Amino acid sequence: MESRTFFSIVRKSLLAIAVAAITIPAAAHSFLSADPFEKSADIQYLGAQDQSLMFTVTYNNVNAARFFVTIKDENGGTLFQGAFTDSKFNKKFILPKTETGKLIFIISDKKNRHSETFEVSTQTRTVEDVVVKKLQ
Repeated sequence: MESRTFFSIVRKSLLAIAVAAITIPAAAHSFLSADPFEKSADIQYLGAQDQSLMFTVTYNNVNAARFFVTIKDENGGTLFQGAFTDSKFNKKFILPKTETGKLIFIISDKKNRHSETFEVSTQTRTVEDVVVKKLQ
């Protein structure tokens, strides 16, 4: 009789441990991904044209709150700054190439004290192919 009680207790304990092992990480994951700003901004490079670089900036502004887009050069000089309230922001920017090839995009929501910063680095290389061919 005692062995049945012992095995019953062990079985219940193992079941409780298994349930805890499954639910605790799942609950922790749901708390971690509850951040409304997670992966809300994105910068995409579209290409170069003449002496300009083209980018698309997207921002998922769930609350349609006022936010700012600031673009700075490598020295901290402001190339662009604007305030927007779009809930699904999607804007194309054409910016001049810089000497060092660095641009900084800042998307900030002052009300919620949230900011996302992206650094873009470009490097231009010239490739010269030379072929020497002997003619007969």
